[in-house]
Amino acid sequence: MYQFAEKALNFANHLTGETCNFLFETGNQPFSGGECIIFALEANNGQKIGVRVEKNYTYAKVELEIQLLEAIKKARIAHLPSLIGYDLSSIPPMIATAWAEGQTLQWSDSAPPRHVRNNILKTVVEVTLDLLQIQESGGSALKWITGKISRTRTKRAENGTLPGVSLDDCRALQDDISRYHLPAFDDAPHVLIHGDLNPTNIIIKGEEVECVLDLGHAAVVPLQFSTYYPRFLTNEPRLLGDTYDWSQCGYSEVQRADRAFYLQCIAEMALRRDELARTYAEIMAHDDQEDRHWWMSAVNRMDMMRALKTRPKTLHGGEKCTLEEGEEGKGLAVG
Repeated sequence: MYQFAEKALNFANHLTGETCNFLFETGNQPFSGGECIIFALEANNGQKIGVRVEKNYTYAKVELEIQLLEAIKKARIAHLPSLIGYDLSSIPPMIATAWAEGQTLQWSDSAPPRHVRNNILKTVVEVTLDLLQIQESGGSALKWITGKISRTRTKRAENGTLPGVSLDDCRALQDDISRYHLPAFDDAPHVLIHGDLNPTNIIIKGEEVECVLDLGHAAVVPLQFSTYYPRFLTNEPRLLGDTYDWSQCGYSEVQRADRAFYLQCIAEMALRRDELARTYAEIMAHDDQEDRHWWMSAVNRMDMMRALKTRPKTLHGGEKCTLEEGEEGKGLAVG
């Protein structure tokens, strides 16, 4: 760990042109995530930066994240990490962004209070719609989703490299393309999504969102397959032994109010934006959006692929379990 801390310190000194010191004792105990470790540093001039040292990486993945951060900076999108610099010659690579002051979002039915919840939801919608500016002409959405399922699911199942997922499961996932593909939007641009909107990636300062962190799961996808609820507005099934429990996947009154407000914000903000945002809002308002969310989650996440095949039939087709009131469910172009 010491060698990484020394690399991060030297990198920060170089970027700022100042002598830097570690914050929060991260020189000895850096923040750790699944994909990286993060050092917080402050220069003598008061500038605070975060240095991300990649752990499990490929250079292609790191280069893509840098490309996305540069596009975000060019688009001047607020509430996202601001790129300061990077070093691809380092082993492992390092990325530096402005440090976000604040606390990790704590989200439950009882906290935060309603006016703060609404502030947070509005900002998450703003960020989500702002990211639609970063886009590319990726061709047919049908071709994209068919290829993705074939490449990441069907072929791997044929080779026996998908534990807990059969070839029939993959074929069922592919068969549902006809249910969820929207031909009217097949040629719409591919757009950037954050990919991991959960509370640990949202930093709050006072009653406002300071920053939405971690673009490690960000991706450019067809517009019609970009319409996800944030993970803190869904109740995912729990893994119990070798099966998944969907019994707590309904929504409390508070959660239903959160989701309704989130959709309302999308609809209202989209009216003041471009056609792409209005199309996004139209897709989010579809009656089958709940089923669509789980299906797309299964396409992108192996845990949800395994979970989806155990989903009770009573949860399909828009019919959902409900909780009793008070029960808490747990080259890119900038357009």
